[in-house]
Amino acid sequence: MKFHFQNSGIISLKPYFKAFILTILIPVIQTASGQDLVKVQNFTVNNIDNFKIDALKVKNGSITIDGLLDESVWQQAETATGFTQRSPDPNEPATEATEVRILYDDDAIYVGARMYDSSPDSIAATLFRRDGDGYSDWFFVAFDSYNDNRTAFTFGVTPKEVRMDLMTYNDNQQDLSWDAVWEAAAHIDDKGWTAEIRIPFSQLRYNGEEDTVMRSWGVNFAREIARKGENSFWSPTPPDASGIVSRFGRLENLNNLPSTRRLEFLPYASGQLNRTPGNPEDPFYRQHDPEFNAGADIKYGIGSNLTLTATINPDFGQAEVDPAVVNLTAFETFFPERRPFFLEGSEIFNFEHTTNFSLGTAPQLLHTRRIGRTPQGQVPENAHFSEITGQTPIAGAIKLSGKTSDGWSIGLLNALTRRQQARYSMDGETIESIAIEPLSNYSVARARRDFREGQTVAGFIFNSLYRDNRSETLQELLTDRAYSGGLDFEQSWSDRKYRINGMVTGSYISGEPEVIEQIQRSSARYYQRPDAGHLQVDPESSSMKGLYADLMFTSFTREWLTQFRSYHISPGFEVNDMGFQPAADRRALTGLVSRQQQSPVGIFRNFDVWVLSGSTWNTAGDPLENLSGVGGFFNFQNFWTLNFNLLKGFRTKDDRLTRGGPIAGMPSNIGIDLFLGSDARRDLRISPGIFHRRTELDEYITNISATIRYRPYQAASISISPRLAKNYNATQYVTITADERATETFGNRYVFADLRQTTLSASIRLDWNFTPDLSLQLFAQPFISAGRYSRFKELNRPGSIDYDVYGEDMGTVVFNEVSSQYVIDPVGDGENEFAISNPDFNFRSLRGNAVLRWEFRPGSTMFLVWQQTRDSRESTGLFNMGHDFEKLFRSPASHTFLVKFSYWFGY
Repeated sequence: MKFHFQNSGIISLKPYFKAFILTILIPVIQTASGQDLVKVQNFTVNNIDNFKIDALKVKNGSITIDGLLDESVWQQAETATGFTQRSPDPNEPATEATEVRILYDDDAIYVGARMYDSSPDSIAATLFRRDGDGYSDWFFVAFDSYNDNRTAFTFGVTPKEVRMDLMTYNDNQQDLSWDAVWEAAAHIDDKGWTAEIRIPFSQLRYNGEEDTVMRSWGVNFAREIARKGENSFWSPTPPDASGIVSRFGRLENLNNLPSTRRLEFLPYASGQLNRTPGNPEDPFYRQHDPEFNAGADIKYGIGSNLTLTATINPDFGQAEVDPAVVNLTAFETFFPERRPFFLEGSEIFNFEHTTNFSLGTAPQLLHTRRIGRTPQGQVPENAHFSEITGQTPIAGAIKLSGKTSDGWSIGLLNALTRRQQARYSMDGETIESIAIEPLSNYSVARARRDFREGQTVAGFIFNSLYRDNRSETLQELLTDRAYSGGLDFEQSWSDRKYRINGMVTGSYISGEPEVIEQIQRSSARYYQRPDAGHLQVDPESSSMKGLYADLMFTSFTREWLTQFRSYHISPGFEVNDMGFQPAADRRALTGLVSRQQQSPVGIFRNFDVWVLSGSTWNTAGDPLENLSGVGGFFNFQNFWTLNFNLLKGFRTKDDRLTRGGPIAGMPSNIGIDLFLGSDARRDLRISPGIFHRRTELDEYITNISATIRYRPYQAASISISPRLAKNYNATQYVTITADERATETFGNRYVFADLRQTTLSASIRLDWNFTPDLSLQLFAQPFISAGRYSRFKELNRPGSIDYDVYGEDMGTVVFNEVSSQYVIDPVGDGENEFAISNPDFNFRSLRGNAVLRWEFRPGSTMFLVWQQTRDSRESTGLFNMGHDFEKLFRSPASHTFLVKFSYWFGY
């Protein structure tokens, strides 16, 4: 819920891997006596007897949701009051009074709240889109209806009736993609403001059978006063508490709640017109290409705590486009999931640690964007014309999720994607076809069990992929089976102040030997490295398996956060068929200690400072990363913020730089980043930032960025985030060429170059909200990147940071303007010359969309969408903003127009 922890700003260097070693079974720790209690004023937080409220049963139809609270029955209900601050003054009484009452009937639960305000004309009440984060006061209610002390369903409303709903899981992690169908209204008066909420029982999940007479749920209420930066809770949740849901009070007197089998049906129909530039001689080209789709989402409640969700022929045309990137590495770019069906309820399939500091990017066992991915096959290289679909269509998907009465959290997912054919023509007349993606079935099973009121959790996950590789071209390209699975646990004690998380997972893939050899030689592992004695390519193997494990300890006591982590990924671990994994063959050890001042002192409202250190190795023991640093986050009394990090990287090795060749040296480096944020309460907010890193080879990366947000009107906002990046890389990989005279580097020359790259981009967003349910969003992302190569060179010897430059230290290099190639003679004797096509680049892109969203009745929406993309390329390598923008806007554009209509039926 938006019952959020104070943002510490702790650095999160995205983990390269997230692995840990599960070596012993953690015993159940008895904490019934001697538990460290947190005192708040004159009561004990752990004693929930001080925070109970009775719900009052009323007749159906007694309440009208208008935000006025003028029905007499509200005055008959028990009142929850006496809120306690979480910030800025932890454990102090809230500065403004709040009163909350709860009613229910046979169909729904009702929450009425009166937020008193001594300055009602200063109430923050801007209008923005549902689930947004605009500047506003808020009221929240959250229900732990599973009674597991870990899971809560949260509903929030602003004075302008903007709604937010989300799920809290694992006691303090949030899933904003969870959506329910419910109603809320609000009203501002001379006393402050009021809110009235109606939540159908069909939208909640709770344990128990129909004949259960009396129920009790966990419950908490929260209020945010934006102009004061104040967050307060009914059942106190101090900032040094390690959890949120485990701090809830109790909602009593829920009698004879329904245990219905809920049914929700959401059919949709959409029409789409694609208008793209093309070649009139192309037999597949259609300037105007219409598409029509229809499908449905179905939700069926199995009892009151499990939900079966299915989607048939899903359409995700309203999802925001991915940003443009220039990727010069050997590793795949990660793009997050944006499709609603896969986002909602994704927390139950989560199999990752939440860390405050990690190195690299962790492998994800499940990355749902693999389902319906871009087809992986290709048409023949000499095809003159071709027609290839952008995404593999999903025939259907189904998932079961929820939590049983005995503490099991269950998630099952199955999806089927269709077989895809591409058409091509060699001469513009004869049309042929080729398979580019097989019929595929994806399955996921995830379960976790809570013990000791959620302080001990154990679970497992199992993923499987089956491909119907009937085509010979696909048999030589893709695995036919892929499996991964593992066990995880969490053990906490002393009121969750200390926690150990662990997981151990394994993977298995099978396919033709050619496919397995490609994976062995891929950038994730490079089995072919000539100096890696622990790795060896097996061209006869038809399968591969591996292990990934991780162990993490976290201590969160009053003002101190301490976290240590160790992981291991074996060379054969591979989950990219269903997950996302940049690298295997890794081990790591990281640590962080943070001092957190949660209450105001001097010029600060609060602040965090930290020290961190981490190292990674491959499984042969070669050091790959050795990083240490300090940082801090400061929130000032004037509501400005400052975030900085100073990081030192020591000289290590790089076993990926030569892309399958011998290990190279990694130069030492030092980097600093500094970000300043202005007062978020103001209509105009400016947040500039700078990052600079320099290596001992005088390489550098400099990023200058800013975010400018302006609110010209209470229902409109404009956000512009420009970014300028300048990069000098003295070891940019170019190619490999065989030469038996290169004995130091095992008979190959590993060619690199200096690369000077300039990138200018911006994210521009305009939001206009006509009502809480009718909004218009405009988004544009111009992107220009230019890179120029020079001083071609080769690695001098394995493990070093020394390079011999052609034309200076050895051999010759000549640029042929006719062929636009660099001709290199590495020795200067005319033998074993090789040519490199001019690698300079200028890439330009403009991506944008406009989305009009109207929720014309609860759960039913209409979308009007326009998307535009433009791309332009050259090979000058020179950055000229005026010239590049002129070329960009003169390039032909592709347009997509979409109308989508969905209607919610609930039974």
